[in-house]
Amino acid sequence: MLFKKMTVLILILVLTIAVFGCSNPSGNSTDSKKDANPDSAAAPGKISLAKKYDIKWFQWGPRDIAPDDAIIQYLNDKFNVNIKVERILAKEYQKNLELKIAAGDVPDVFRYSLSTGTHIYNQLYEDDFLMDFKEYADKYDLKGLQAYMKQPGIEEFREENGIFQLPSRKSGVIPSVIVVRQDWLDKLGLKKPATMDEFKAMLKAFKDNKMGGANTVPATFAFGSSALLGFSTAYTGANTWGKADGKWMYEAVMPQYKTFLQFAGELYREGLIDREVFTANEAQAKAKFLSGSSGVIVAPTERYAALEKDLSESNKEAKLSLIIPLPKGPAGNSGRASTSFTEPIVVIKKDRDEDFLARVAAIIDYTHSEEGIKLLNYGIEGVHYKTENGKMVKTALYDRDIIPSLGHLLAMTTDYSLASGDVEGALKENFEYSLTSGIAPPVTALSYGDSKDSVPAIDKKYNEWMINFVTGAKDINASWDQYVKEMNDAGLGKLTSAVEQNTKKWSK
Repeated sequence: MLFKKMTVLILILVLTIAVFGCSNPSGNSTDSKKDANPDSAAAPGKISLAKKYDIKWFQWGPRDIAPDDAIIQYLNDKFNVNIKVERILAKEYQKNLELKIAAGDVPDVFRYSLSTGTHIYNQLYEDDFLMDFKEYADKYDLKGLQAYMKQPGIEEFREENGIFQLPSRKSGVIPSVIVVRQDWLDKLGLKKPATMDEFKAMLKAFKDNKMGGANTVPATFAFGSSALLGFSTAYTGANTWGKADGKWMYEAVMPQYKTFLQFAGELYREGLIDREVFTANEAQAKAKFLSGSSGVIVAPTERYAALEKDLSESNKEAKLSLIIPLPKGPAGNSGRASTSFTEPIVVIKKDRDEDFLARVAAIIDYTHSEEGIKLLNYGIEGVHYKTENGKMVKTALYDRDIIPSLGHLLAMTTDYSLASGDVEGALKENFEYSLTSGIAPPVTALSYGDSKDSVPAIDKKYNEWMINFVTGAKDINASWDQYVKEMNDAGLGKLTSAVEQNTKKWSK
């Protein structure tokens, strides 16, 4: 119902655009009174830098860009433009974007969310409002864009007549890690578990020896059942979707997923994981771990330092470590990583002149070149960092302008995978493991098409059955075929057909 309401809203917004036009107050130009830097990413003589343009760039992120930001000034000087970045919090972004479209105040460059904003892209694409990145890359010989668009993983974002959205790229990092009480392992003379069977045996040892007291909860999960279910990749070798006999198959109906749910059910029914795994929030799980009741918490990697600090304040003898790599299952020790190619940017071409569009294309070309990517990930040498003995030494401006693991705010519109590795300690260890063993979802919601409507019903049906299987309320062996049938009836059959059909264009 919510999706249908959003569709109606976008139709209203597009009608508003049709009435008022897609005005471009940001695309105003003035003759530059100073010599523009002729060194652009475009081939010499093909893109004129004579006029100075205002470019409105709409972006979400955790903090604003400083008025005297050196990176924005560098881009402004290099391309003779005035980039005006409007930043808003992620949770407020889509609503504000829709309001801007309705008012005819459409930003020149903006991102959209793959999970909630594909309808915005689809409508703008159908109405021919968007720049074709491939057309401009070929027309002006933009090497950075050309190389970026050839990378494996971009296929899903192509249309048959061009590329009208450009996904940003981040490292596919495994978002959660297994944090264990190393002092408990030492007291029991145990090594870190290398397999899922050893992981279960470790939890059983914690419980049998009452390491957390009479009410020991061997393992708890900061993000509830979703963190528990993240172990499935070790059984399926897949993340959300995988291939079986050359055909796409939803991970949660794979035979191997049944084996995983049986393992999860054993952990639950034997009291080896938190019995409140389906209801507890992060604060409740953290409280069990910090109080000493739990010996394991599966938590976001970035929480590790805080957990270590908080636990040391209440228990000086406690010692933590990470279980990396993840315990090995039938499909190996791969982890469930986040997708590498994510929220795309688009450029509005409607009512923009050719010189303006060529200039924007040149900027985006530069930000997707090796030099530009490094600039947006780390900043400017001599301003944000200096190099001493081959190592990068950060300055105060680095801390102001560069967001940890994200880079500069504009880095999120290009390749910010370098920033993901600019970390230390537990974050670094997990980052390096993710590079070699992380499995990202092979498709996004773009491949769902109109079948995306079915996702809420599929998720609801899955959760009903999953909880019954794990808790033992339903016999998984006797009910598996019925579960698969009900998943397909809820829309999975239709969704799988859509993915199969929509991914065929990848090879074209």
